Amino acid sequence: MLQFEDSFFENEVRDGFFVPAMIKKAWAAELTVMYEVDKICRKHNITYFADWGTMLGAVRHGGFIPWDDDFDIMMRRKDYEHFLRVAAEELPEGFAILNMDNTENFWYFLSRVVLRPQICFEEEHLKQFHGFPYIVGIDIFILDTLSADLQKEKQRDTVIEYILALADSLGTEKLPPDKKESALCRIEHICQVNIVRSQPELELKMQLYQLVRKLMVLFEDDREGNYAQLIPHAVYRGNTGFPQDYYQDGIRIPFENIEIMLPVRYEAMLQKKYGNYMRLVRNKAGHNYPFFQSQKEQFEQILGYQLPKYQYPGICPRQNTLELSCKYQVRGRLRKFDELHESIRSGNHVLENLVKAQENAIEMGNLIERVQGENHPVIRELEQYCETVFALYQQAAHENGNISEQKMAQLQCQKSQIESDTEELILKRKEAVFLPFSGKYWEALHSVWEAVAAEPGWDVYVVPLPYYYKEYDGSFLDMVYDLSEYPQDISLEDYEKFDLALHHPDVIFIQNPYDEWDGATSIPREYYSSVIRNYTEQLVYIPYFELEEFEKENEREYWNMNYYCTVPGVVNADYVFVQSQNMQKVYVDKLTEFAGEKTREIWQKKIMGIGSPLFDNRKQASALDVRVLQDWEQLIQKPNGERKKLLLFYVSMSALVQYQQKMIEKINDVFAVACESEEEVVFVWKEDPLINLNGKAVEKAVGNAMYAEYQLLREKIIAEHTIICAEHIEDAELAVLCDGYYGVPSALGNKFQVSHKPVMICDL
Repeated sequence: MLQFEDSFFENEVRDGFFVPAMIKKAWAAELTVMYEVDKICRKHNITYFADWGTMLGAVRHGGFIPWDDDFDIMMRRKDYEHFLRVAAEELPEGFAILNMDNTENFWYFLSRVVLRPQICFEEEHLKQFHGFPYIVGIDIFILDTLSADLQKEKQRDTVIEYILALADSLGTEKLPPDKKESALCRIEHICQVNIVRSQPELELKMQLYQLVRKLMVLFEDDREGNYAQLIPHAVYRGNTGFPQDYYQDGIRIPFENIEIMLPVRYEAMLQKKYGNYMRLVRNKAGHNYPFFQSQKEQFEQILGYQLPKYQYPGICPRQNTLELSCKYQVRGRLRKFDELHESIRSGNHVLENLVKAQENAIEMGNLIERVQGENHPVIRELEQYCETVFALYQQAAHENGNISEQKMAQLQCQKSQIESDTEELILKRKEAVFLPFSGKYWEALHSVWEAVAAEPGWDVYVVPLPYYYKEYDGSFLDMVYDLSEYPQDISLEDYEKFDLALHHPDVIFIQNPYDEWDGATSIPREYYSSVIRNYTEQLVYIPYFELEEFEKENEREYWNMNYYCTVPGVVNADYVFVQSQNMQKVYVDKLTEFAGEKTREIWQKKIMGIGSPLFDNRKQASALDVRVLQDWEQLIQKPNGERKKLLLFYVSMSALVQYQQKMIEKINDVFAVACESEEEVVFVWKEDPLINLNGKAVEKAVGNAMYAEYQLLREKIIAEHTIICAEHIEDAELAVLCDGYYGVPSALGNKFQVSHKPVMICDL
């Protein structure tokens, strides 16, 4: 069975879209199904291809489109039928294939492979499939042959549309008996078949659907016709499909943590389907997103109650924990000094009160040390005070409790100094505590930390929290404590030793808002927002992520706010800093829906659209960037010490297959330009790794001679050292290093667009 790293299930922002852990679990379940389907297809030499959003996601995102939650593949009719024959025996126990032949009210011309055909909360199922109980799987669409004769194809489509309209009208008021009989007779005449009337409406409907299936293979021997999904795309939408040779060869391409098959000419297909398919487009409509929500609601109706979820707790006052704080206790110790000194001056129980004064000083010193450290000036003053008290005790013990005025004045002077310095250096100072929960998210707090640390009169602490991955039942698994991911110039506190109750900071900044309600991870329970709000005057939540701006009408984005907006950290915080005024409005609307219209004013005061700290902390060149630039120094350095512009040139596998000789000519042109402009610009060559991974398929598609020509050209470019080869540098790193992009549309080009760097698409 397919395995996943625990980190796969973490909430994640992809291309500005928040992907919650629950969607990740759905993805994992779909990937598990696809992994098994792929295994069967490879074993039995069955050809399939990713389709629609799955194909687009594989090419543009290397996996799921972030705002999509389904998985589609397609098979030619003969492969599809072959798969159905073998899959029932080959699929793991519990898996099922659903289609109109075996599933009631399944009226689609496709099959759906699912983990289980019903919702399952059994322990073994949840443990095996990442705590995801809902019906989930992949859709297998069928490719049939369109007639090369457009008139014949139009006639078939018209007949299919007519039969399906009749079938879907059976049993409704729209179809009186006389019209029904007339329509059945017409179909019998056109299709030269006999339709059995003496059966229930459901069986009659199935008979008509079976007739449509026969019509769908009517032109399967037409070698000139395109392949297409007849229903609904060809019949209802006029889709003309693609030439059969587009489906003769396939390539394997990474998709999340598996590999799937794509037609080798996928770029031409995507261009026809989507136009500029690399442009990120999000429809506002939710398209039943997420797919499992309707299942959840139906299941709750059957149960008669809602499954556990976070609900608005109302306005909960803080617990009074000030008495636990260092400052409160220090003030008590100062008052105790006053009482003891008054008693000592009055001659009451002098020896006993001197002992108490020393104990009071020691306790006060211990308190301060636990918060301020052992080198704090007040601690040294308390130590000197204790020495004086000890000397006084010895004098008083020898002189029947009498103390000289001079010695008492010295002690009083020390006490006054302690009071003064304690007031200035401890009691008047403000304290801020930052609680990041992962080094990879520190960037979202860094500028705020810098600003607060620069304020006079503030003590600032950074207390990194670990987080735990969760088992399917919510129990904790492995702990992640990535201290090495934080900048080295930041002093870090040990969360196990740092006493929030004792510190009682004026403000706590958090970036994990979930408490126990995240599906994949948890910070330590003692640091849940519902707990730590009691140990500060102000709790401030700053999201660790940045989103593409959206509005309430963007249904998918708005729905996913259930996972990061209507959560304890937002509710318990005194202030929430969000990235814009627009997002402030969306947060307020969502929280008001969650908690009731009467709470709107609460959220309007709490949610602050002041901008994300991430805007202030765009990463500069990393250590790797610096090392790479040093390696390239001889090529990119001008005589005057300035750096030449770096222009990335990208060659994709699909462009090589689709444009062939034109692509090779373009590479030659770029090489010539690189030689002419080397004083100002250096080209950085990045070859699609799929070219090597699928070398045989590429060679077959372009021909042996052209493939050999490409390889020779590639070797020449590498040997000349005029163009920098960046084969082993990650795409994200190249988007930081280089000043612009030139090539075909690609996911790498998108990274330059996101970074607001020039992107030039080559003319082929």
